Amino acid sequence: MKKLLACLALAFFAPFFGSLYAQEDPQASEQYEPPPPVGVDVDYFAPPKQKLTIGARFLSGPKISFSGHGSIPSNVNPSSGNYNDGNIGTDTRNDAASNQLLQSSANADGRSNTWQFSSASQIDGNGVDLHAYSATDNGNNSQSDKGQLSSGVEVVYERDFGWHLGKLEIDIIGGLSLNKIGFSENENISGTLTTLTDHYSTFNTNINPTTGDPVLDSSGNPTYTPGPPPTGTFAAPSSTTDTAGNSVDNSTLISSSPTNNIPTAPAPTEISQQVSVNGAYFTLRAGPQLTLPLTTNFSASLSGGPALVYAGSTLTVTQTVAPPTGDAITNTQSDTYYTVLPAYFADASIDYTLTDTTGLYLGATFQGSTGYNQSTHSQDASFTDRVELGNEEGVRAGIDFKF
Repeated sequence: MKKLLACLALAFFAPFFGSLYAQEDPQASEQYEPPPPVGVDVDYFAPPKQKLTIGARFLSGPKISFSGHGSIPSNVNPSSGNYNDGNIGTDTRNDAASNQLLQSSANADGRSNTWQFSSASQIDGNGVDLHAYSATDNGNNSQSDKGQLSSGVEVVYERDFGWHLGKLEIDIIGGLSLNKIGFSENENISGTLTTLTDHYSTFNTNINPTTGDPVLDSSGNPTYTPGPPPTGTFAAPSSTTDTAGNSVDNSTLISSSPTNNIPTAPAPTEISQQVSVNGAYFTLRAGPQLTLPLTTNFSASLSGGPALVYAGSTLTVTQTVAPPTGDAITNTQSDTYYTVLPAYFADASIDYTLTDTTGLYLGATFQGSTGYNQSTHSQDASFTDRVELGNEEGVRAGIDFKF
C-alpha cells in the first residue's frame, strides 16, 4: 500500500519539477525550430543578399563646341561637258549614210543634239551659258551650346555583405549605363561664290517654209544655221517625220566645245550650314552604398565612387549653297571618334518595397568626367568639335529584384 502511494505521488509531482528544471536551463527555454524539409538548402530561408536594378537614366547632356572652315566644290567636270546647270552629251545623230556623227568619227561636225540647260536666264544670244559653281565660307564659324537631354538605361548589381552601423546598411554596388550624345545646329553663314562660265553656240535646223520639212544638203543631211535655243519646253534630241515618212532629226544643236569662256568675279553669297554630333557613352561605375530604412516599405540610399566612360560620336558638317541657276550644291564632311575617360558618380534614391523580392526606386544622379576633341579634314574643309561631358545631373528610376 505504501509503495502504491509513493508511485502515485511521483507521477503527480514529476511534471512540476520538470518545468522548474526547464526554467533553470537556458537552452531548454529557446523556441524549438523544425528542420527544413528534406532536399531544401538552409540558405533557402535566409534573407536575399543580392539585388539587380534595371531602370532609365536621364542626364543633362554634354556641352558641344564647334569651329571650322569649309568650301563647297562644284563636283562637276566642265572639260567633259558637265555643269551645275546643264550638260553636253554624246551626239546621237546619223548622217544620210546611217553613220553616227560621233566626235571621234571623220564626219563629225563639232555639234551635238544631246544637251540641256536649266533656266531661260542662261540664253545668251545665239547660244547658252553653262556654269560650274563653287563656294567658300568666310570664316571660322564657331558654335557652342548644350547638347540634348541624354536619355539612357542602366543596370546595377548590389551585394549585401552583412555590414551595418546601427540601422545603416553598407553594401557594394557595380553598375553599367548607356546614354546618348546629341547635338544639332543650323545657321546661315556668309561666303563667296565662284562661277566658271562657258558659252556654247547653238544651231537651229533650217526648215522649208512650204513643206515644213528640214532643208537637206546634197548628201541628204539636215542643214543648220546659228540661232538661239528654244525658250519654251526644251527637249533634246528631237525628230520629225518628213513627207516621205522618214524620221529626220530636227534638234537644236549645240557646239560640242565652248566657243569662249566668260570671266565672272567672285560674289558674296549665303551658305546654309548644319552641324550635328551624334553618339553614345557607356559609364561603368562601382562603390559603396549606404541604405537607411525609413518605414516598413520605404528606405533611402546613397552611393558614389569612381567610374569609367567609353564614349564615341560622329561629327557631321553639311554646307549648302543655292547658285543663281541649277540645283543647290552640297558638301558633307564626317568623322567618327572613340575614347575612354575617367569619371566619378553619386546617386541618391528612395526605394519602395513591393514584395519580399521586388521593389521600385526613384532618385537623383550626378556624374562628372572630362571631354574629348574630334575633327574632320579634307582638301575642301577642316572642322573640329569638343564634346565636354563635364558635370551632368539627372534623374533615375526603375525596378529592382532581390535574390
